[in-house]
Amino acid sequence: MERTLFFLVTLPISSGALLLLFRAQRARMRFAQLVLLAGLVFSLFVFFRRPNELVVNLIGSYNLYLGINRLSGVILLFVNLFGFLVCLYSRDYSLLKNKGIYFSLLLWLIAFSNLACLAADFIIFIFAWGALLTLLYAFLNLNTAGNNPDSLKSRPSDSANKALVVVGFGDFSLLLGICLYVYTIGTTQMPGVASVMLNNPLNWCSFLLMLCGAFAKAGCGPLHTWIPAAAETAPGPVMAILPASLDKLLGIYLLARICVDFFVLNDSAMAILLLIGASTIMFAVIMALIQHDLRKLLSFHAISQVGYMVLGFGTGVPIGIAGGLFHMVNHALYKSGLFLTGASIGEKKGTFDLEKLGGLATYMPVTFFTGLVFALSISGVPPFNGFASKWLLYQATLIGMFTTENRFLALVFLIALVAAMFGSALTLASFIKFIHAIFLGQEERPSEKKKPEEVSAPMRTAVVVLAGLCIVLGVVPNLFLREFIEPWMSQRVFFLGTWNSAVSFVLIFTGLLLGLLYWASGKDKKVRQDDLFIGGEEPVFGPNFPATEFYRTIEDLPLMKRLYLFLKSESLDLFNLLGRLLRSLAYLLYIFVDRMLNLLTYLCGYLVLGFSWAFRKAHTGVLDFYLVWVLCGLLLVIFFLFRSY
Repeated sequence: MERTLFFLVTLPISSGALLLLFRAQRARMRFAQLVLLAGLVFSLFVFFRRPNELVVNLIGSYNLYLGINRLSGVILLFVNLFGFLVCLYSRDYSLLKNKGIYFSLLLWLIAFSNLACLAADFIIFIFAWGALLTLLYAFLNLNTAGNNPDSLKSRPSDSANKALVVVGFGDFSLLLGICLYVYTIGTTQMPGVASVMLNNPLNWCSFLLMLCGAFAKAGCGPLHTWIPAAAETAPGPVMAILPASLDKLLGIYLLARICVDFFVLNDSAMAILLLIGASTIMFAVIMALIQHDLRKLLSFHAISQVGYMVLGFGTGVPIGIAGGLFHMVNHALYKSGLFLTGASIGEKKGTFDLEKLGGLATYMPVTFFTGLVFALSISGVPPFNGFASKWLLYQATLIGMFTTENRFLALVFLIALVAAMFGSALTLASFIKFIHAIFLGQEERPSEKKKPEEVSAPMRTAVVVLAGLCIVLGVVPNLFLREFIEPWMSQRVFFLGTWNSAVSFVLIFTGLLLGLLYWASGKDKKVRQDDLFIGGEEPVFGPNFPATEFYRTIEDLPLMKRLYLFLKSESLDLFNLLGRLLRSLAYLLYIFVDRMLNLLTYLCGYLVLGFSWAFRKAHTGVLDFYLVWVLCGLLLVIFFLFRSY
């Protein structure tokens, strides 16, 4: 049983190295799919029949530990599921360059993600975490131009460097925080029960530094700026497997361990998490609302949804923690589906500009259906999975607001509740634009000869599976909570209120079915069309209302305009802040080091010249003068010799 844990890491690593020897592209893809399918089967086996801890002897009597708990088992299962589905989708994705190394990197990515989940020791965890950063940098450097149909001038290395700096900063902070934490508890083994109180500066530093590592990996503000930059250059499958799924799963997994297994949160810690979560929700969804690029719209929503997860852990109540974990899984499902949907659209239309898209529902019905499911899921519309997890988070904030005795914390709970609900409304508004601009609106070039067609069967299969899971988890959320989340929490989680997922699904499905039957009956299929009236003039154009203009009024409001200018300037971007800081340090080093060395060099030169001038003056060539110098030297030697006695 314990060897299964070992195979989940070694099998994809060795297979990825073996893939480099394959010459046939099809054989390479099939072998990668087979290995990832085997990993998915192994992860199912590990989840349902949890093996004992595996001990690895390192040096002498020092051991490293691999183990699995209920939470890491859930993360492990979904990591391998996403790896297999993205590999299946990537098989026919034409905009993905360098496929020779891509599938090896994908296998290694899954291997080290598995290792991070299985790590029961901080040393193994840090090693896996660092390897994931290296693979992120390699993935973002895969394509040089083919992934960006709109512009061939962009350099993927810029986004890769930004991700390396921001996520690397978070990883370095995590390493420092773990060192302080290990110093506090006296062992490198990960605890299963929180025992460290936030009652001294050392523990607070450890807590905040470890939070930075989790936030950078998950893409939470203010360590989020690498995700929009990566979205503009990285291939769609890379965005689906990294920022959308694996990074969110691992980042929130670490956050869950920090808030539940490592530290005992107090009111101040909960207030910090709630404020960070609420602010992340709001500023990211506001930025997503005005985007005209499909990739950046999805990337800002990926950031916004992380705020809900952080907010759930900030509530400190069981239903909020369960909601944060549930939303983590839900987000990975629909956000991966959305990025894959966007990749399909970019491949077929050759652009990601919303103003150049439209009318694709006719040509790509499966993509339209799955995209609609993902859009409604992320918007929190019942009976999809996004609403189920957000419903838990709303309840958690209300419970926290009415049970806390700290008035300031109660105010923070209220702010978090308003941000969560308002953020859901803005998310729905943004995805109304998404659906209209891509699938329902009027396309810009309706006269083009080559019409887009549906993507290949493997690509459709991947997104259909994700869409099906979004529906299933929305219809039976209690089953997921009972079997996947509650065993780790050791507490029951109940839905409050009158909402019933099964009844809602039946009613909505019945309404849609009746509407479909009425439409199929052939009645009222005609659409009335009227002529434009423009003061008696003959119109030479047709009415066109592009979705990108839906919320232009909001962007032009005086206060919002200033806010957007501030956010677009990226003044708080950690990458830019670190760049300015390093340039300032370089200037200071130039002033205080280079100039000081220059001054010392000149000073030493003048001293040498001065001594040489004095020695030249002393050498007159007169023998009597030299004898006087010898006599003076002899007297000094005698003086020091007698002084020593």
